[in-house]
Amino acid sequence: MFELSQSQFQRAIPLLENGHPHPEVLSILENNNPGWVFSDQVNSPRTALVWSKGMKGHYLIGDENNEVFLGNLHDFLTKNIAPRMNGLGMNYFEVSGHHEKWNLNSLFSSKDDLQCWDQIVYELSAFEPCLKYSLGNFQALSLRSQEWRIRNFLNKEFVYAHINQFWDTEEDFYEKGYGYAAIVDSEVIGVCYSSFVTKEKHAVGIEILPKHHQRGIGSNLASLVVNDIIQNGYSCYWDCSLNNDASSKLALRLGFKQTHQYQCAGFSL
Repeated sequence: MFELSQSQFQRAIPLLENGHPHPEVLSILENNNPGWVFSDQVNSPRTALVWSKGMKGHYLIGDENNEVFLGNLHDFLTKNIAPRMNGLGMNYFEVSGHHEKWNLNSLFSSKDDLQCWDQIVYELSAFEPCLKYSLGNFQALSLRSQEWRIRNFLNKEFVYAHINQFWDTEEDFYEKGYGYAAIVDSEVIGVCYSSFVTKEKHAVGIEILPKHHQRGIGSNLASLVVNDIIQNGYSCYWDCSLNNDASSKLALRLGFKQTHQYQCAGFSL
C-alpha cells in the first residue's frame, strides 16, 4: 500500500468512474479539500482508500475485487491508519464505498462492533428562491464580506470550527467557498457554507444552535448559500443520514431531488 503525495492525487480520479463521484472524495483528489490517499500503485492505481479530514471518515474507490489491495487492507488499517487517527484523537474507523459493489458487511465482518447505516444524497442544479420567512429576527451575513472579517461577533469561533474542519486554511474557504452566518444581537447562532468543492459541485454544510431551531433560520441561510452556488455556475450536493428527517425535509423544501443512497460502516480501531 502506497501513500500518494498531494501532487499525485489526481491519478486516482479515474477510479471514480462507474460509481457515485461524491464531492467528499473528488474535492480531495482535485486538491480543494484536505485528506489522505492510499493506493495499491503510485502511477496507475486500481483501488484506493481516501481519508477526508472534513468527514473524519474514509472512502473506498476503484476495483472492489483487487486482491492485492484487499489482502493488505486490514493489516494496513492496524499498523498505519489506526496510529494516525489515534494521533488526531480518533479511535473509530468510518468507511463507505463509491459504488454498490463494495460489500462493507463482508469486507469488515471480523469486526465485533461493526455498525452499518445508510446515507441519502440530494442534488440541485437550478434554484428559484421560494422561501417566505422573514429575516427580521436575525441578520444573515456573507462570510465573504469585509464586515464578517473585521467585526468581533460573539461565538465567532463556532463558524471557524466548521471552516477549519473542512478546509486547509480559512483563506482557501474564502477563495473557493460560499457561506452565511446567522447573527442575533451580535452573536453567531448558525452557519451554512460550502463544505466540499469540486470543479462542478459544492456540498452544503449547515448547523444552527439547538435553541434557535424551528425559526426558519436554517432554511434562509441554506437558501442564500444555494443561490450563490447556483448563480456562480455550480450544482449543489446535500448528504445526510437516512434517519435525519429534518435535514432531508430542508433539502426537499429547497428544491433538491434525491439521487441515491449509499452504505457506511464503522468500527473501533
